[in-house]
Amino acid sequence: MRKPLLLLPLFFFSCLLNAQDLSAVKELKQLWKYDEAIAAVSAMITQQGPRPDLLEELADCHYQSGNIGEALELYTELSELLPDKVLYKLRLMSLLNRGQQFSAVISLGRDVLQRDSIAQVAVMVGDAFNKLERRDSAEWYYRRVLARRSHNESVLNKLSNILLGQERFNEVRVLAEDFLAEEPDNLTILPVAGVAYFALEDYNKAYDTFEKVNKLGDDSYAVHYYLGKCAQKFGIRNVEEREFTLAWERDSTDVGVALTIARVKADLNRPDWETWYGKALDMLLPSPKLLETTGSAYQNYAHSAYMKGRFDSCIELYKKVLEYRPKYYAAYYMIAQCYEYKYDYQNALNWFKKAQKVFAEGTRGREIADAGAERVQAEIFMLGD
Repeated sequence: MRKPLLLLPLFFFSCLLNAQDLSAVKELKQLWKYDEAIAAVSAMITQQGPRPDLLEELADCHYQSGNIGEALELYTELSELLPDKVLYKLRLMSLLNRGQQFSAVISLGRDVLQRDSIAQVAVMVGDAFNKLERRDSAEWYYRRVLARRSHNESVLNKLSNILLGQERFNEVRVLAEDFLAEEPDNLTILPVAGVAYFALEDYNKAYDTFEKVNKLGDDSYAVHYYLGKCAQKFGIRNVEEREFTLAWERDSTDVGVALTIARVKADLNRPDWETWYGKALDMLLPSPKLLETTGSAYQNYAHSAYMKGRFDSCIELYKKVLEYRPKYYAAYYMIAQCYEYKYDYQNALNWFKKAQKVFAEGTRGREIADAGAERVQAEIFMLGD
């Protein structure tokens, strides 16, 4: 005969109540009511003491709600209480990673991997080494993961970035091609293959790869940038213009792209070529790091003006070049030639003489300067000036 409920031991009611309370806490977590869940489980700990199951619920509440400090403290305590429970160490690794404590992530991850070869732990250790710029160690862990599961696009992408940075382009090509043999339309690895092809100067494959990436729906800056670079190598100027312009529309922070567009538009006689040089120069500040780049920008601008017979502009632009690149002595005879084409022979002679002073005997620059000076002196004599 079944015993009356009142005759059951009192601890049964306590356990039943605890189970109901924990169930309520878990339901609050599922509803993302973390503050209420934390208050409930904290009250239970006050009443019943710091039992591991209650501490685990409290730690999880803080973890899910993003309270890194509280969660870290609780999981550290739990890990000391139950050192063989891997879940606590995984949570600790995640929290330490969020706090950018990468050396601690590595130490803890190695401990976990001695117990259980969890792929994601190896990835986290590799990522931590990567953050610390210890590329060789990061590579070792990424390769360890790929050895067990080669078809892992995220890890392969991370490994490829390391190899590309070390100019190990052929290794990247092989890894990418092996992956793409199984999944030819993968939009993570296809661009990796494209970059490797470009670096290996296989511009046909690079162009075809990035064109495929674009057709598959990736319309990003990098795709159009590399399509533009390939077109540049082929000498297809209108495609180069189109692709670099599309790249600029997606990211207008790259002054190099603006300069390239300006140069291409000038070569193609586009009416807005000067506008693009203006955009590029507006982005450059005369700081020491950018002096050379700014000087180069003015040099390209000046060359385009020279080729179009815009001699007044060319003179002023080469003078700007000399402000940023005072040792670019070719500007002297370029300015001189502009004055010569304007029939301003006295100014032309003055600038050819400046070129003669800076170029050594026997150099091409000196030959141009000597010939120019002789030519304009003859013109001055003929005019009787």
